[in-house]
Formats: sequence, structure tokens, C-alpha cells
Amino acid sequence: MGLDLEEEEKEVKTAPKARTKRTKELLEENSKKLDELKNEHEALEKEIDSIKGEAAALGDKDVVGLDIEHEKFGKGKISTQDGKYIEVKFADVVKKFVLPGAIAEGYLRITDEELLDYFKKRNDVHNRLLKTQVALRSNEFASERTQEDIDKLKEKA
Repeated sequence: MGLDLEEEEKEVKTAPKARTKRTKELLEENSKKLDELKNEHEALEKEIDSIKGEAAALGDKDVVGLDIEHEKFGKGKISTQDGKYIEVKFADVVKKFVLPGAIAEGYLRITDEELLDYFKKRNDVHNRLLKTQVALRSNEFASERTQEDIDKLKEKA
């Protein structure tokens, strides 16, 4: 039995060393991942600034009084504009729509090709901005999770 106890003690002593080595490897991997996420975060922030610059360069168009046509409601006229929201007065009803999507995606048809082109560009910029903002938020969550993993591993070590 004396021999068995000595072997058990050796096994117990070697197990923590292996765990410590693996913990160090995980810490290194997570630290590299966190650095990559930080670099990606900076790139996404720069992209958002660039897209906002594109939006500012396009400017805002006042479309009050513009004649439009809707598939279901027929012909109408834009009566008010409040930021990205517009109200259109049709023969029987007044409806609210969101710019630039309502015009760019064809829900509201206009005859002015230049204005239509503007709203398509504006919609593209808007969609790219939303997509990049979602990617940025996802990056932030991934960074938080990775930092939590690093903190837990440091507690073990």
C-alpha cells in the first residue's frame, strides 16, 4: 500500500502543472483574440465615420409638396416632413412613410429621376451604416466575453 500512496501523490502533483500550462495557452489565445477584436473595433469606427461623411455630403432634401404615387392609395402629395418621416396626403387618407426607403425601394413612385437617384444613394448609405453599427455592437459583445474569459483564467492561475 505504501507504493500506491506514493503513486497517487505523484499523479496529484502532475495534474495541476498540466492545467496551468493549458491555462497559460488559453490566456495567450484569448489575449490575441482580444487584440484582434480591438483592431477590428477601430476599423469599424473609422468605417462608420466614413459612412457618416458620405451621408453628410449627400445632404438632406426637402420633399414637401412633391407629387408621388402609391400602388394601393394612388396619387398623393407629401404634406409634411419631420426628419426621416413624411406624411403623404392621398385622396381619402393621410399615411406616414420613412425616408429614404419608401422612395428608394419603390413604395412611393416619383417621376424625378435625379431625386430618385438621390434617395437610392441615401438608402444605400443608410443600410451600410446600420450594417456596420450592428457589426460594431457584435464586436463589443465579443470583446466583453473574451475579457470575461481572460479574467476567469487569471483567477485560476
